[in-house]
Amino acid sequence: MHYLLGEVAVILGCRPHQIDYQLKTRQVPEPEKRIANKRLFSERDILRLARKLRVEPDWSVVERASEPAAPDPAEGLALRPPFEVVRVGESGCEVRDGDGAVFAWASDRAKALIIAGLLEGAVL
Repeated sequence: MHYLLGEVAVILGCRPHQIDYQLKTRQVPEPEKRIANKRLFSERDILRLARKLRVEPDWSVVERASEPAAPDPAEGLALRPPFEVVRVGESGCEVRDGDGAVFAWASDRAKALIIAGLLEGAVL
């Protein structure tokens, strides 16, 4: 399971900027995973940060389910292939996922196809 910076801050009982400082000054290594330029912290990354900050992680503050819950589109990015490019009006194209949710808009079809390809690659 992976966590975003805000969730990690809640687990560690600190402010997000404290974690960001540790990462930017290279006092702890950056997490290996990123999606949409957002860090995804593994439990190992969180334990490493906890040791550095000298705090005990409180896992009970984060909901942990044995099965992944259905993501709420308003809460975050959920990628569901296949992605398609749909012409919208006369001046643009939308990139939609398998559920029909719009993830991006581009001024021309070529750019939209590149975005769709990048999203497909991020899911794998």
